[in-house]
Amino acid sequence: MLLRGQRAAAMGTVDGVREIRLEAGEVMWELAPGKRIKAMTYNGQVPGPELRVQEGERVRVVLTNALAEPTTIHWHGVDVPNAMDGVPGVTQKPVNPGEAFVYEFEARPAGTRWYHTHFQGHRQLDLGLYAPLIIEPAQPEPFPFDREYTLVLDDWATGSGRPLPSTQEGTAGSRGGMGGMMGRGMGRMMEGMMGRDGMGGMMGGAHTPAYDTMTINGKAYPATAPLTVRQGERVRLRLINASADHTHIVRLAGHRLQVTHTDGNPLVRPVAVDAVPISPSERYDALFVADRPGVWFLYCAEPGHAGAGEQVRVVYEGYEEAKPEAPMEGAAGLRVWRYGLGQGREILPPPSGREHTFDLTLSGGMMGSDAWTINGKQYPRTDPMHLRKGDLARVRLLNHSMEAHPMHLHGQSFTVLAMNGQRLAQPLVKDSVDVEAHMGSAVIAFTAANPGDWFFHCHKPMHMEGGMITLAQIA
Repeated sequence: MLLRGQRAAAMGTVDGVREIRLEAGEVMWELAPGKRIKAMTYNGQVPGPELRVQEGERVRVVLTNALAEPTTIHWHGVDVPNAMDGVPGVTQKPVNPGEAFVYEFEARPAGTRWYHTHFQGHRQLDLGLYAPLIIEPAQPEPFPFDREYTLVLDDWATGSGRPLPSTQEGTAGSRGGMGGMMGRGMGRMMEGMMGRDGMGGMMGGAHTPAYDTMTINGKAYPATAPLTVRQGERVRLRLINASADHTHIVRLAGHRLQVTHTDGNPLVRPVAVDAVPISPSERYDALFVADRPGVWFLYCAEPGHAGAGEQVRVVYEGYEEAKPEAPMEGAAGLRVWRYGLGQGREILPPPSGREHTFDLTLSGGMMGSDAWTINGKQYPRTDPMHLRKGDLARVRLLNHSMEAHPMHLHGQSFTVLAMNGQRLAQPLVKDSVDVEAHMGSAVIAFTAANPGDWFFHCHKPMHMEGGMITLAQIA
């Protein structure tokens, strides 16, 4: 469903192929009244136009670059051919100013996906080059709904407000696990010794932009467009975190959320929670039943985020004049989503080849350094994971750094087998996994189903550009 101020992309069908035209350019964008910035956009809007296609449909996207610098598009969570993956210098040449590039692929798998720049992401992603891509399933939806909204969350450095603390530890992976407990304890100890300002320098914070504004669909409250619902409806929320740095803890006052999908992939059954943490690049679909008429805030519970704009009114029809309660910060005492609560469906292809195990230690960022490493090396000197089509790759991730790392695999999804030393009862299907700070760990596995050279990297652009990248090379 398009919200106020959004425009549809130019679409048409040519020889049975859905053709979509996008133009990357710059505009002055108003985040909130009086808060205008020069943004980078697709088709003149932030986020770019939501693309809706059918599972299995052939899609052709013509990107025209009207920027003053090169760019590309990465189709995040989509099993595209390697040449369509949008990684400059690996799968394609950058699209230079004034040039066009044609992306063509079959829309798979179904679910909440998104697309975004993969050129100088720390700049271009920060300035707005991202948008939702919804692949509607060929089979009936497993969890029926009456109305849906897509909400893209983002952080902005405008220089017009008080900077918000970076998300250091991460909360999306497994709250309460050993990694999380060690991280919080160590973080408090070091903060006590050094003060919060000193902690920023130790953890690479000196090189992180001063994010001061939080948005939902490109707008900061009170400019966010209200979400209208009718009493008795089942409402689906598609939540996408396009932030470069921040995890967001999403709450809907007065209601419980039922998590139904992780990174677009359905669970066996919904999981009822009070709040959903979403790390950068992750997506969650959640349902709520509109059974408490009035006006309520949907907002981020991270301290300072709602006040920086990350809130939107949910308005029941007939109750437009009701006054909502103010958002409450923090998640103490709440049932908060974590990976171990969900059961993923077995939807990935089975392996037919050899099994390989890769141990990847994530490090870096100490004393304000820009260097972020995998097994002590910065990309392009990192060691690739060599696989043949059909092989099973088991990847064990250990985080030696003081910041969380949402690790994203291009070209195919994976299962999350364990977090912080604890096996998941039923693996989740995802394409990003949030590895907590201070000795947090994760074990994932994937079938090498899509040939090519595929990025596996931290989705915080400053960490990726600092070298936290390796390749899954599938022959």
